[in-house]
Amino acid sequence: MRKLYPRLAATNLKKNHKVYIPYLLACTVTVMMFCILMTLAMDPVLRTISGGSEVQLILWFGCIVVGVFSAIILFYTNSVLVKQRKREFGLYNILGMEKRHIGRVLLWETVYAALIALVLGLFSAGLFSKLLQLLFLRLLGGAAGFALNISLPVIGVTAAVFAALFFVLYLNTLRVVHLSSPAELLRGTNEGEREPKSNWMLALIGVVCLASGYIMSIKTSTAYDAIGLFFVAVLLVIAGTYLLFMSCSIVFLKALRKNKRYYYKTQHFATVSGMLYRMKRNAAGLASICILSTMVLVTVSTTVSLYLGVEDILDAHCPTDIVVKYNRAPEPDTLALTQERTRQAVAELGCAVQDETAYRSLAFMTVRDGDTLVVSGDTRYGYQSAGGMMLWLTDAAGYENLTGREAHIEPGCALYWTDGAPFGGTVTVLDRTFTLTQMDGKFPVDSNARIMGVDTLYLVVDSAETLQRIEQAQTAVYGDSASTLQYIHRFNVGGAAEQQLACADAVQEAVTIDNSDGSRTRLAEVDCRQSERTYARAFYGSFLFLGLFLGLVFALATVLIIYYKQISEGYDDRRRFAIMQQVGMTHDEVRATIRTQVLTVFFLPLVTAAVHVAFAFPMIRLMIEAFGLVNVRLFIWCTLGTIAVFAVVYTIVYSLTARAYYGIVNEA
Repeated sequence: MRKLYPRLAATNLKKNHKVYIPYLLACTVTVMMFCILMTLAMDPVLRTISGGSEVQLILWFGCIVVGVFSAIILFYTNSVLVKQRKREFGLYNILGMEKRHIGRVLLWETVYAALIALVLGLFSAGLFSKLLQLLFLRLLGGAAGFALNISLPVIGVTAAVFAALFFVLYLNTLRVVHLSSPAELLRGTNEGEREPKSNWMLALIGVVCLASGYIMSIKTSTAYDAIGLFFVAVLLVIAGTYLLFMSCSIVFLKALRKNKRYYYKTQHFATVSGMLYRMKRNAAGLASICILSTMVLVTVSTTVSLYLGVEDILDAHCPTDIVVKYNRAPEPDTLALTQERTRQAVAELGCAVQDETAYRSLAFMTVRDGDTLVVSGDTRYGYQSAGGMMLWLTDAAGYENLTGREAHIEPGCALYWTDGAPFGGTVTVLDRTFTLTQMDGKFPVDSNARIMGVDTLYLVVDSAETLQRIEQAQTAVYGDSASTLQYIHRFNVGGAAEQQLACADAVQEAVTIDNSDGSRTRLAEVDCRQSERTYARAFYGSFLFLGLFLGLVFALATVLIIYYKQISEGYDDRRRFAIMQQVGMTHDEVRATIRTQVLTVFFLPLVTAAVHVAFAFPMIRLMIEAFGLVNVRLFIWCTLGTIAVFAVVYTIVYSLTARAYYGIVNEA
């Protein structure tokens, strides 16, 4: 008797191979992906590259997301599997097998499935982990050896996680079997559904949720607000999508049924009537496909645009090979000395200082009241107030260096440019009034205050002395929180990447002076574009890899839902189509009916997902601006490209599953 249960479980796996093979494939792929991602997260090579610790944190977050979605995918596929086998369980019960005996068979089936998934998944992870590690480090700009990095702790954690998951799936299957009577099990999937009623209240709530999420995205004007409201908007859109699919789809099908010219055609009659009676279940699947498709599009397009936009991000943050930021504007003699030492240090490395730009700058928060900028001792006041405005100042010499244009500014006057509402003829700040002349074109420096939802007034005054007086006046207000007058010296050095990094180290040494007591004072911080590029490639490369990885997980979930939806509906429709063929419906008409069902319903999730992405675009654009990418055109092209590729894959997958659906129906 003990040997009966393992043999019976093995026979069941073979007999139900049409639904078991995709289930085992899904289990294997999720095990493989979880193991590979954890292997990369624990890869010691990552610690040797710039930004490796941040990359590992991103990968650990990815492990959590993949683990959660693995559970969701397997619960969905297992529930469909159990539903298709209810009649089998009922038959066992009628023939004298008690539910505890069915439970033992199910236990062996779960053990077999777990062993197959873990063995194949771990083997595949070992096979592909090195390839993905090489790809990952290629994106990050690092180098890897040829030793396999998959370790026993990774294997142990993966095995433990999925063993626990399979045990929970087994308990859930037992619950379904034990809570169902033999008659309910025998009815299985043939249990009829009543015609659903049009629920206008659900439709109204769905419209409100969806509209709220869309409006939230459109109305959000700052990256700071976008990050805080993004998940709220996502939850509203998800709720609205499910409610609208469940309510409006029924209204839509009933409207088609009332249209006699459309409804009373062979393929339309079978499609509309069949779908209407199971739309509650159908709508949930379609909404899930729509949400997962949206997640694929958003995740992949965002991470691809960030990675491809690394140079644009660097242009904003580090526009030249080297940027020297003096902590405060030094005395003229000290400045001349350090700049001479800088040129000598660069020359000793075989390079030359070129394309120099130097300017003084002072930036601090104010609150705008008409043409007056109010300064408060509370440094948070400007951000919390609706009239908060950043004031960014430089002198005429700095403006000439930045733009190459001459600036003749009289005392008490200033050039200005603002990304907010224009000013009148004057502006008053710290009891000083300046007569304003608007600049030609945008100011060449970005204060990045827009990320916090704050406008900026860029002001060019006549001299460095005026800047110093304004600095002293705002220090009297802000105290220890006051901003300091900085001196920025940026230039190119040419040469290879290694030379640029060496030059940056040499410049850092040049702007560090020895004190009489033996200590050393660093007068400035040195940023190197090549160093920033290495860090940015690592940071955004990890985002791209994780985005593609998660996109693959979401796409896998989408494919499985599509497949199981088609298989489930195929078995549900087989008897109905058999009866209709007996009364005269031909195979060609059956195929036409299936094609109509595809065109009527199944591409609706893809279109809706594209609409979701379009409305989410303003909020996502603000969020990627917080990461430094302001190239909107690049983001648009990445989004459109992702939608196009996904649409092609979606069409291919659905064509294959529709063929499987037709094969099941044609068996009748």
